[in-house]
Amino acid sequence: MRRTPPVAVHLQAQPVVQAHVALIAALAAGGLAASAISHQPLAWPVMLGVPLAAVWTWRTAAVLPRRLRWDGQTWWLAEPGRADETEVQLAVLLDFDNWLLLRASPGPRWLPLSRRQQQAQWTALRATLFSAPQAP
Repeated sequence: MRRTPPVAVHLQAQPVVQAHVALIAALAAGGLAASAISHQPLAWPVMLGVPLAAVWTWRTAAVLPRRLRWDGQTWWLAEPGRADETEVQLAVLLDFDNWLLLRASPGPRWLPLSRRQQQAQWTALRATLFSAPQAP
């Protein structure tokens, strides 16, 4: 049986992804606030929570710089500020061809990757993700 070759990618900040997540949160918070106001007009101060939800979501959706590595048998994830790597199991949650959302377990840790940021390794990464044997 042939083994898949080693691959390493560096995760970087993705402000476009952060902006989309913050927009979705702001729209959801705005919808909830509008619903509350329609039932109780004195509830208008809840609308002040909309920008707070957007800012909080922007901050929590930030991608920390990490390194994801396949050594031919196992996926490894290096967290920022740590010298050691953690063995992880990956699941592809969303695949838009130019953009991937992975879930690394244990955790879970959400790992967004884009072709633009991983130009040199993109083809090898996708091939490895979909052809590497999965652990039980």
